Amino acid sequence: MSEDTPDRTETIVCFGTSITEGAPYLSREDAYPAILQRRLNERLRDAGVQVTVINSGVSGHNTTEGLARIQRDVLDHEPDLVVIEFSCNDVRWEPDKRVELDQFKRNLLEMVRLIRGAGADIIITTPSPIVDAFHVYSLDIDYYDPWGGCNNALKRYEAPIREVALEQGLTVCDIAGAFEELAVAAEFEGRINDASDLRCLAEYIKPEDGVHPTLAGQEVYALALYRIIRLRYLH
Repeated sequence: MSEDTPDRTETIVCFGTSITEGAPYLSREDAYPAILQRRLNERLRDAGVQVTVINSGVSGHNTTEGLARIQRDVLDHEPDLVVIEFSCNDVRWEPDKRVELDQFKRNLLEMVRLIRGAGADIIITTPSPIVDAFHVYSLDIDYYDPWGGCNNALKRYEAPIREVALEQGLTVCDIAGAFEELAVAAEFEGRINDASDLRCLAEYIKPEDGVHPTLAGQEVYALALYRIIRLRYLH
């Protein structure tokens, strides 16, 4: 083979929400799938590996809506690896959007069944936090009061994500933990008094809505996934 021809090619599909898509503030070129593809290919070129990372994020979609498009947006790409990123829309208060925890888990299990049936490996992510102080969408809604805010309601979805991962032997990419570490670092460095004050994440999560990652936040996603995925190719 020529030096320009890779010995191995792989397809990764990132399957999720507007966070994966990059909408509404960033282009797909600045979303984590594109960042991940660039970094992986820069690192793996000398190893003879070329990776294509497909962005299959759709703004506003919950797991039920994700399942409805999984054939077209995931399986038809014949992926080697799929990253599953869902939950920020499953926690929404609207009855036509909200997916309760038991159904959320069933939806994830069905995604896993279909993706595994297509022969692909799976990484599942925990959610990045919602900064309640910036989250205009929920500030005047009492639905989230029993949990002390939308972010605490979202945290409940981590349990079924981890249960599915444990039961099905999936790799978890702990995005929630990555952002928590950034908040703890801000406390450690004296920039804030309490790491639970997530306003310190304004560099990483858009203050305009408290949900969508900035470019720096997308890089947090990409780095967390890179740490895991690079091990597929480097021994």
